[in-house]
Amino acid sequence: MPSKSKKQAKLMAAAAHSPEFAKKVGVKQSVAKEFNEADSGTGILKKNNKAYKKGKRGRYKWAIW
Repeated sequence: MPSKSKKQAKLMAAAAHSPEFAKKVGVKQSVAKEFNEADSGTGILKKNNKAYKKGKRGRYKWAIW
């Protein structure tokens, strides 16, 4: 089951990689790993979002609204 939001995806990724953090937030690490695997196909955690885009000469920059 993929995450519903980017915030949830970040939490699950952190819990999947750290047993101490998983225990602190009250999520089983096995569940967090399942979410993290499901999120890898959706691209929810990639840097290529609306605020972070590629500029001239292949450099990345933050977009200003």
